[in-house]
Amino acid sequence: MTNNDNGYNSKRAWYELKPTLVDRAAPFDFNLVKLRNTGYIFLSTAIFAPFFINILISYMFAHNEYVLAGMNFISWIIVGSGSYFVISGAQNEIMRSGAIAFYYFYFIPNIIGLVIGTIANQFDPAVSVKTTINLLASIIAGLVTIFILYRSSPSIFKKIKLTLKQNYKRILVVYTIGIIAIFSIHLFFVYLQSLITTTISNNQNNLIVWLDKWWNIVFLFIYTICIAPIVEELATRHGIFSLSGNKWLGFVSSIIFFAGMHVSGTGDWEHIIGYIGASLTLGMLFLIVNGNVTYTIISHAGYNLIVAILMLVAPKFLS
Repeated sequence: MTNNDNGYNSKRAWYELKPTLVDRAAPFDFNLVKLRNTGYIFLSTAIFAPFFINILISYMFAHNEYVLAGMNFISWIIVGSGSYFVISGAQNEIMRSGAIAFYYFYFIPNIIGLVIGTIANQFDPAVSVKTTINLLASIIAGLVTIFILYRSSPSIFKKIKLTLKQNYKRILVVYTIGIIAIFSIHLFFVYLQSLITTTISNNQNNLIVWLDKWWNIVFLFIYTICIAPIVEELATRHGIFSLSGNKWLGFVSSIIFFAGMHVSGTGDWEHIIGYIGASLTLGMLFLIVNGNVTYTIISHAGYNLIVAILMLVAPKFLS
C-alpha cells in the first residue's frame, strides 16, 4: 500500500511532524512524476494556462452566462489536452497513488452538473427548486467522483482509514491547531480583500441564497462538510502535489487552483485574495503532516462546518 517505490525516507524537514507508522508504511511521494516533462506539462496545462486565460477573458468581456461558459469550455480543452500527456507519461503511478483524483475532480462534477442542469432547465423550475437541484447535483457528482476514485485507486482510502484508526489522537491535535491557523490567516486575507473591494463574492452570495429552505440547508451541510472536503483535498492537495514533480511548485499550484476555483465559475477574480488564506494554510498543513491527506480533509471539514454555522447565525461576519 505504498505510492513510493523508493521506500520511506527518514530525513525530514524542520517543519514536518514525525511520521507515524502509517506514513512510513505508505509514504507520500512528492516526486511521483518527473518535473522536467510530466510536471511541467501538468503545471502549464492544468494550473497556470487556465488561470491566466480565465482572468484575461474575465476582464476583457462583460460577465454573463455566455462568456463564463466559453471561458470554462476553453479551460476544459486545455486541461483535457494536457491530461492525455500527463497520464500517458506515468499512468501506473498516477492511478496507483490516487493522483488521478485531480482530473476526476476537474471533469466528473462538471459533466454531471452540466447534464443535470440542462435537463432541469427544460422544465423551467422555480428558483428554490433550481437551488435544490443544484445542491443535489453537487452531492451526486461528489459521491460519483469518490466512488470512481475508490475503484481505481483504493490504496489512498486504505491509508485514510488506517490513519483515522491508528492516529486519532494526533488528528485531534492537528485539527485544533489547524482550525485556529486557518481562521487566523483567513481573516488576515479577508482584511486584505476588503482593501480592494467591499462587495461579497458571487460564490458567497450563491451559498447564502441556498439557505432559503430548510432542506437546502440540510443538503448544503451534507455537501460542504461530508463530501466537498474529501473530493477537494484529494484533488487539490493529494493530486496537485503528486503531479507537480516538485514539492514547492505543488504548494504554490495548490494555492492558486484552490483559491481560483472559488471564483473561476463566476468570473469575479477580484475576490480571489479572500480565498487564499484557507488555501495557503491547508497547503502548508499538507506539508507539515508528510503529505497525509487525512489531516487536511478533517481540518477542511471542520472549517466548512464553522463557516456554514456562521452563515446561518452571523452572515455579516463572513462578508
